[in-house]
Amino acid sequence: MIERESELAELAAAFAESAAGGVRVVVLQGVVGTGKTALLEEFGGRARKAGARLLRASGAPTESSLSLGIVRQLLAGEVFDRDRAATVRGLLDHQLLADAAYDGVSRSRVLDGLATAVLELAEQSTVVIAIDDTQYLDAFSQDWLIYLLRRAGLARILIVFGWRDDDIETSPDNSRLLCAELYQQAYLRRLLLAPLSSNGVAQLMTERLLESGSTELAAQAHHLTGGNLLLLYALLEDSWAATRGDGPPTELNTGPEFERAVQLVLGRCDPMTLRVAGAISVIGEPSRFAYLDRLVGVPSDRVAVAMQVLTRTGLVEAGRMRHPVMAGVVLNTFSAADRSELSRRAADLLKACGADSLTIAEHFVASGRLDDPSAVLNLVEGAKQALEEGHSRRATELLRLAYQVDTDGRRRVEILALLLRAGWRDDLRASIGHLPELTEEMLSGRLRGRHTTLPMIMLLLQGRVEDACSVLSLLAADVPPGSPPSWEFEMVRMWLADVYPGVFRRVASEGRTNGTPITPPGAIGYRLLEHFQSSHHQGATEERLGRADEALWQQPLTEINLLPLICALRTMVLAGRLEEAELRCRELVQACLDLQAPTWRALFCAIAADVALRRGSLGVAASRAAAALELVPVADWGVLAAEPLSTLLTAQTLQGKHDEAARTLALRVPEVMFETPFGLSYLLARGRHYVERGLAQVALDDFQAVADLLDQWGMAQSETLSWRTEMADAHLRLGNHDMAARYAREQLRRIGSDGHLRVRGRTMRLLAATRELRLRPPMLCEAVDVLHRSGDKFELASALAALHDAYTQLGEAGRARSVARKTNSIRQACFAEQPARRVGAPDVLEETEVDMLALSDAERRVAKAAAKGLTNREIAGKLYLTTSTVEQHLTRIYRKLGVSSRVQLQSRLGLQPSSPHPALQDASA
Repeated sequence: MIERESELAELAAAFAESAAGGVRVVVLQGVVGTGKTALLEEFGGRARKAGARLLRASGAPTESSLSLGIVRQLLAGEVFDRDRAATVRGLLDHQLLADAAYDGVSRSRVLDGLATAVLELAEQSTVVIAIDDTQYLDAFSQDWLIYLLRRAGLARILIVFGWRDDDIETSPDNSRLLCAELYQQAYLRRLLLAPLSSNGVAQLMTERLLESGSTELAAQAHHLTGGNLLLLYALLEDSWAATRGDGPPTELNTGPEFERAVQLVLGRCDPMTLRVAGAISVIGEPSRFAYLDRLVGVPSDRVAVAMQVLTRTGLVEAGRMRHPVMAGVVLNTFSAADRSELSRRAADLLKACGADSLTIAEHFVASGRLDDPSAVLNLVEGAKQALEEGHSRRATELLRLAYQVDTDGRRRVEILALLLRAGWRDDLRASIGHLPELTEEMLSGRLRGRHTTLPMIMLLLQGRVEDACSVLSLLAADVPPGSPPSWEFEMVRMWLADVYPGVFRRVASEGRTNGTPITPPGAIGYRLLEHFQSSHHQGATEERLGRADEALWQQPLTEINLLPLICALRTMVLAGRLEEAELRCRELVQACLDLQAPTWRALFCAIAADVALRRGSLGVAASRAAAALELVPVADWGVLAAEPLSTLLTAQTLQGKHDEAARTLALRVPEVMFETPFGLSYLLARGRHYVERGLAQVALDDFQAVADLLDQWGMAQSETLSWRTEMADAHLRLGNHDMAARYAREQLRRIGSDGHLRVRGRTMRLLAATRELRLRPPMLCEAVDVLHRSGDKFELASALAALHDAYTQLGEAGRARSVARKTNSIRQACFAEQPARRVGAPDVLEETEVDMLALSDAERRVAKAAAKGLTNREIAGKLYLTTSTVEQHLTRIYRKLGVSSRVQLQSRLGLQPSSPHPALQDASA
């Protein structure tokens, strides 16, 4: 037996002493699941082999009132010869026992006769009396055992009691007298059985799994069960079942057997301990256990005893249930009414003791007290805390419940505003659904102040400019004369002008008549937007970027800081700081995963896609943009749909995947999008697609539309949209070299010699193509140098290909070979080659590293499991999915990562580099 060698040695010593002459008693004490029964059986077998007469019995709560029930078990069977057996049967006659309950003579006759029978048996050989679950001993059997012990003397008798509880105060009345009798005797040995240690669990798992188990798996099993054998066997059985016969389990699973084991453990607990277990399951956090005595309604010392028992059974660790399954099973032992009452008392008690709002709200929901006058307030306050802690889905559930029970409608407006905040993270469509009612509340004046910020932003994103203007006017009228506006108001006003420059004048150039806005500590949204505006339209200076960076990375990701963070990231991208932007995107994507905010994750995926495109990683850019559009459908993006769509369309076009690009182009976008700079990016991407498809004349209309709109909006000086470069490319394809050269030179003149390396390098390549062949190499060499510094691998490869062609046509084979070597060097250093799909284009360069940003949360889990070699059925069991769902996930994973088998998937995942920050491991691109 595992970790029971010392107990078996003590039992063997007691047996030897009794065999030498003299009664001995051993009490095996331990909670349920510590192996008392197994130890009794093991020792009983050894004693029988040694020639002893073994008498066995086991107590039960249903038999604790039966007269001499335990003795009847001990003396049953072929224990005595025929005459003595007849005598024993006579003494156990039911009528005689009934008389013995009231008649002292009859009682004395029974006790003495049965004791004499056993003492005579001990004269022949050592008698071992083994009684399991002695705490359920009936009163008459207790009296008989005491009678026997007092008259045993030097008789060769060893009595072994299996006692489930080691605390006399919690023992049933029937066994208290026996405890008092035994504990004062020198012949008593008390052995306390502890649960298995972690080493013991590992040894048992090795035996049960028929192979050396994982140390980590054994540690997990010990953590889940506390070494309780009943729980451990059930856990292993569930884990075996989860493998469906495919070999030993490689991970632990809790299932029906584990739940039944927990029920068995609870069934052995007394009512007081069970009530304490229920209170622990309801309260949840160890820090609140000071309230348990008041919640259960018993003295704290009794609660402490019950807590000790629950800890020793393996159900409780550090004051809380070891596993949620255990807490669920505990609460299911109570009736619905009792659970509700327990939650109600917990809510009242926690509220009186100053517990946090979310905990109180959870107990209100569990109690079903939604008709309580304070229910709405508690639900709303709990939802606010859930939002602050990043639990948006739980906040949404609480708010929807509050919305339903808010019959008088006094908090309806606040609830709607909070629902918008919660849904903005993980359910954009639901958020949009609240806009009509919120807009009505804002226009009517019932919704004011800080609660209007997010609804205003959502109105702008959905293109409802007229409503946004009306609300903004009402909010401006609320600002007292001479008082500064709030920073939230200024943020919305500035962003409105930035997103819809054709509707509003640039507020950056306007003086704010009401003075400096109120900017509380940590409220950096206004400053970030100001930096973005000035860098977006005046050039991203190092000073501005430094201020933006400092403000950006000191802030947590919240609803209010989200857009400023995006703006600051865009500033970084426009300034060409792509590696830094990539790193920040990964960090923010990881933050979104931690916050369970898929909508926000989609926004940062779109930016990460643009970063990849600007670095020339076309496949990565396409997969990231597709991931963003999978997280949030095109119809829900509003005017921001242009961001991922433009990137996806451009990447597909440059990869030569024109059919896929055509399908992307067929997606419906809102017309109002073309009133924003986002729409202009879309027009440039669409035009470039037309150029690559041989429709350069059609593309000119899109490029000219961009130029006209920038001029109308007073943004003609902005160089963030390089429409002149696109014009040059289109005219070059049409054979209009003079016109192409004119647009290219104008583009280069406007962007100057500092910054805009990517645009400058590409424009120089196009300008070189308009010149005589002999004049092209110098300019192409300069373009190569610029593009090398820009980090755009695709454009660098294009320039190198053009330079190679120029040298080849000029007959300079040596220089052509040198350029070819440089191209190959670039490919071998960082990238894998892929054949070009369009005529005259260089090979498309793809990153070999896996871009996990492209996968959804579910796909990431399936991909990791598949890469570990798990079968589809194993993955389904581990992740609680159907096999068909796993197959569907794998199909999408293969498509996104460009692999066709598990072997390739393992290879791709194996090539994933380590991230500089541990939090970024899953977001590596």
